[in-house]
Amino acid sequence: MPRRTFESSGRNWPELSGPPQPANRPTANSRTPASDANHFQFHFQHLHFPQQFHQRKDVPMTTHNTTTRFGWLLAAAFAVTFLADSTLRADDFTKETQVAIRPGAIPASTSPVIDNTPIGTPGFDADQFHPDHMDGPTPPQPNAREERQSEITARYQDSRMLGYLRQASLNQIMALYAEASRLIDTRHVSPLSYEERTVAAIDDLILALDNPAFLQAAGYRSAASTRNLQAQFEQLKRSPARSTNEAISLMQWTAELANRELGLRREAIAIEFLNGTLDALDKYSAFVPDKTGFGPSAVLDEQMVGIGVELKPHDEGALINDVLENSPASEGRLQRGDIITGVNGRSARGMNLSKVADMIGGPSGTSVSLQISRNGGSHSVTLRRRSVYVSSVSGVRMLDAETGYARLKQFSESSAEDLEKAMWQMYKAGMKNLVLDLRGNPGGLLTESIDVSNLFVPSGRIVATRGRTTADNSDAQASWQKTWRLPLVVLVDENSASASEIFAAAIQENGRGVIVGRTSYGKGTVQTHFPLQAARGDLKLTTARFYSPNGREMADAGVTPDVFVRATGEVYPADLTADADVVAAVQVIRNGTAANLASTAGQRRLQTNPLGF
Repeated sequence: MPRRTFESSGRNWPELSGPPQPANRPTANSRTPASDANHFQFHFQHLHFPQQFHQRKDVPMTTHNTTTRFGWLLAAAFAVTFLADSTLRADDFTKETQVAIRPGAIPASTSPVIDNTPIGTPGFDADQFHPDHMDGPTPPQPNAREERQSEITARYQDSRMLGYLRQASLNQIMALYAEASRLIDTRHVSPLSYEERTVAAIDDLILALDNPAFLQAAGYRSAASTRNLQAQFEQLKRSPARSTNEAISLMQWTAELANRELGLRREAIAIEFLNGTLDALDKYSAFVPDKTGFGPSAVLDEQMVGIGVELKPHDEGALINDVLENSPASEGRLQRGDIITGVNGRSARGMNLSKVADMIGGPSGTSVSLQISRNGGSHSVTLRRRSVYVSSVSGVRMLDAETGYARLKQFSESSAEDLEKAMWQMYKAGMKNLVLDLRGNPGGLLTESIDVSNLFVPSGRIVATRGRTTADNSDAQASWQKTWRLPLVVLVDENSASASEIFAAAIQENGRGVIVGRTSYGKGTVQTHFPLQAARGDLKLTTARFYSPNGREMADAGVTPDVFVRATGEVYPADLTADADVVAAVQVIRNGTAANLASTAGQRRLQTNPLGF
């Protein structure tokens, strides 16, 4: 079964006037899942509860991570590189690819995941999920066409998809399509009809025939134009499939046509037929092949092999956005702002981020040589790859004698534990207030979002999810009797998504703290990663929508800050005194607003819940 990573911890601590004592905190192994849910891909079936923290291949996982449908395709190989997404759209966080701090920061396995697909209040009538007839998808508009082409390009520049395509047979892909169809029919929150799916798949193939990356992967070597084949595909749209078997037959026929007309690999056509089908469902559903070799991983791993850097795209190669502590990169004195212009003697100029990360990644104990550009100068450095712990908590420091600061990059398996350790560190240094920075946090594990909320929220609802099956429905309540009571300010921005929004809404609507910054992304769906039998990989499907403590649907709305700060200058400047959001947070603390909320936490009545949770 699929597994969700939004577990409920089942902790019961006596309430304290101060922070909870570490001796009373249960270990990760003592956590009890609220329910056995169906499977994230670094990304999980958002809001589902897993059987255990660690991902199992036989259990689907749910995650709350905001990434585009192809976010996983852009995950950087773990030079301990951690990617977000490269092309920002309604489903991306930033136009910059946040290179994964591990072999890829994009969900893919068996945990719950929360994606940002905007959806309305769920209805459960058969017509909503199985329309008798629907017109085919609206033809892509010019800008939409460019976006789709970018997605197709990213797909066929990704080592995982290319690796799968190299080894898969047509029969295997047909079996994969059948398995995916069954899961879509039974678990997707709002599945399209087979007519819609197959029309969308053919439209996708027509686009792909104009895409150089796809044509190269498909073995296109003919001088003949693709126009005739595209015209034939247009004709096929007049008779769309109405069942799984008909869809597979149509897939097989498109593959045969492409092979006969242009000599294209049947398997490439078939896998893109599947990808086009999934793309039509929503922006987050996707086939996520297992990684091969030492490229990006789609799991929220915290122990990774690499050099320990976070990368972003750059015209000259890859920009180092962050360097992990106690990593080969930090020991080699790499710095934030350095540009990797070459890897092992090969220029990185013009390469996509995934390719650069693939080149940097490799097995533990091996070396990689990097050419570094810094402040107009250039030098080379050789680093030995090794296992590196990737904490989601960074930048821990005291802003003043009483105010602590920590940045939470994502919600991974140890986020609550690592954050609490950082808070104890600052508490011992005199911390009486906390600024928690969730800017740019794309989400992650639903269970960790709940656990982090439990650190602060003494009572009330944290989040609720609704899907088509009882396994997709949940109502997470604050459950820890010991919570931190210190004044809290949470920073968010337009790139805070999914699990970040769940946490921010829980803090805001339970009256526990003050939200400062800009309106968050607005991702309101949960993705579940279903381990596949027909292929090595997961099928990530949108299986539920999530709702704030007041029953407010989060999709396309996000969290509106209590204190709005206009975006100015660099995000995360080295000097936080120059960070407008941080300055505003400190002002909120000084005026007593956060302290007032902390003193009355747990006494606020939530608004009437229209969904009757």
